[in-house]
Amino acid sequence: MEQPEQSPYCIALQPICDRALHHVADKLLYRSHCGADVASIDDPFLATIRSYSTAIYEVGIENLVGERMLLFTAPLEWIEKTGFFELPVEQLFAELTLDFFESPTALDAIQRLRAIGYSIAVQQSVFERYPEIPTHLIDLVKIDSRRPDTLALAARFKGQGLCLMATFVEDQATLDRVRAAEFDWFMGFVFLPPMQVRESGRKRRSNRAVELRLLAELSSNEIQFEQLEALLAQHPHFCVLLFAQVNSAAFARGHRRIESLHEAVVRLGLERIKTIASFLLLSRNDPIKAVQVRMLLNRAALAARIARRVRSIDPQTAFTLGLFSRLDAFEGVPMPALLQGMPFSVPMQQALLERGGEMGRLLAVLDAHESGDVSRLSPAVVATLNEDFVHAVAWTEHWLIGESPQAPV
Repeated sequence: MEQPEQSPYCIALQPICDRALHHVADKLLYRSHCGADVASIDDPFLATIRSYSTAIYEVGIENLVGERMLLFTAPLEWIEKTGFFELPVEQLFAELTLDFFESPTALDAIQRLRAIGYSIAVQQSVFERYPEIPTHLIDLVKIDSRRPDTLALAARFKGQGLCLMATFVEDQATLDRVRAAEFDWFMGFVFLPPMQVRESGRKRRSNRAVELRLLAELSSNEIQFEQLEALLAQHPHFCVLLFAQVNSAAFARGHRRIESLHEAVVRLGLERIKTIASFLLLSRNDPIKAVQVRMLLNRAALAARIARRVRSIDPQTAFTLGLFSRLDAFEGVPMPALLQGMPFSVPMQQALLERGGEMGRLLAVLDAHESGDVSRLSPAVVATLNEDFVHAVAWTEHWLIGESPQAPV
């Protein structure tokens, strides 16, 4: 009998920050519909193998997250039926679900994972259902910050020597509350670029408009070195930051120090300068913004990869399109105001304002992936999208790694 076609699901990475708000880990997850906390997938074992083989085997964990930790959901079947252990386990947390502990072999499986070197993470609800589980087998406990007893639970588990992560940290107020408690790590939408503009009455400052225009000009695929030098000279603060980057240990590598703008531009190259500009001009020394910029760059890189496949949109144009398509929410400024004075073509403006035209369709695909709502896309398209996503993340990691231990650029 012919097997029914599997429902499409998308792979995503969710950033995790420590108490200093440094980006220290990521959660690898897959979602089957918009707003899903977990993927509703008929065969979690198959979904695990597919997503992890793409994200880790094909791309490589070091390219995906650098030196950060990676959390992944580990179905019991994955442990019992595969040899999926040829990984840098010192970077991995295997997260075990409630279903995992229904098996009589669950504790033996945990022992196997720990013997290999994996760290073990569970949700707090696991201990509610199975209070007999020895806490010494667990390294990280995830606690839902929406619970009324969140702080009491944190105090209890911290007293047992466990590392704690607050989840569903959706806004600054929640983050402030859980940071004041016993938590070590934090995960939630507060670290992700917002999906829509919130009416805050915020007005666009003139210097901010200049910086965003600089970013738009830098993203142009037609800009030449001479034009770039002249453009950078109009933003002295960014030039200072640029010299700091090019003279840092990550770039110097024994060469003499760079003291001219021309040399800095030649040493770094156009592509890296564009990426550094994206980070430095947007993060503005805010650690949460720094994490959000990484997510914005992932989106822009994904747009460029999709464009290389369809070949009807220039990849550099697609990169700029993907980046600016979320800047309205990131800046807290409506898109029409954001686009004032920007050097964008009419088709690009229509795409950004109305999701119109072919560029607009590309943005619609990005939106579907970002929200997890891929139900309208075919499984083949979603599979390609998942592959492009992890390669886009690897690209971002490649260009941002090594500049700063707290907020890589």
